[in-house]
Amino acid sequence: MTMHRYAAAAILAAAAMAGGCNVATPGSTRMLGEVDYPQAFASANDTMSQYFSIASSDPATGIIKARPKGIEAPPDRLLGRSPARQVATMRIWQRGKEILADMTVAVERRGDSVLRSMPQPGENYEGVPNQPPSQREAATTTEQNESWRIEKYDHATEEKILRDLNLSLHPQEKR
Repeated sequence: MTMHRYAAAAILAAAAMAGGCNVATPGSTRMLGEVDYPQAFASANDTMSQYFSIASSDPATGIIKARPKGIEAPPDRLLGRSPARQVATMRIWQRGKEILADMTVAVERRGDSVLRSMPQPGENYEGVPNQPPSQREAATTTEQNESWRIEKYDHATEEKILRDLNLSLHPQEKR
């Protein structure tokens, strides 16, 4: 009897692992075919710059990072909305003779800084706070004090950029 229990437990465990969580991974991937890597990277840079301002581009790693771009997003709370932005990264890489492109466009919302609400060393919670904001946030910029959280991934924009990249490398496929 115990052998049947172990077998049943193993089958249930395998089924649970196979079913797993249906969490979508960030980003989209597209095969670009057998093209020259330097040409693919240059086309990726050009295509990405049509949508975003490029912050960094490294042909050695194949990574192209965009500067954050402010967007109008639907309200995220009852009264008003927090600022939103898109942050994009593309990676060009080679598998065998194939060149592939990974594209991620994250939609981020600005939130309250968690660090400002954390107690400082030696703080005793009694009386009035004895440090002005200039001392708590000394030598930091407004940008460094902002906290952004990923709200979702913009798969439609990812697919559009990858489609444009593929068409730039294979113009004969235009319809």
